Amino acid sequence: MRNWAAGLAGIVGVVVGAGLAACSEGYPESPTAATSSAADVCESADDLRASLTALGDVQVVQEGTDAVQEAWTTVQDDWAQLAEAAGDEYADQVDRVEADAGAVQSAVETTQEESTAETLAAVAGAVRLFLQDANALVDEVSSTC
Repeated sequence: MRNWAAGLAGIVGVVVGAGLAACSEGYPESPTAATSSAADVCESADDLRASLTALGDVQVVQEGTDAVQEAWTTVQDDWAQLAEAAGDEYADQVDRVEADAGAVQSAVETTQEESTAETLAAVAGAVRLFLQDANALVDEVSSTC
């Protein structure tokens, strides 16, 4: 039972790592903004990037689903800030990432109730889609910073 869990944890790690690598390309080290609203958007994008990195650093097999849930809670908080700051200008993308975040939360809750190869695969798939869409949004937002 642990072999498939370790393998799936590796897959999640690769998915998160690949998403983070794509997310970090081309992002300015110190964003500048013409208005405080733009500064809020840039700061929120930075915060989300940091929490995604922390999520990627979780060792699922060693630390368990509680560590994943804790990191995911931070991602959710940072995502909420970015969604609020960027929601007007990027409404369609924000709606898409919000739906993805809901799917991740649901998959994590299902895995906590019943940890199987299928439920862990569902988490990996939901995380992959969330990262893809969140990275695209962060890249687009950060291009204005």
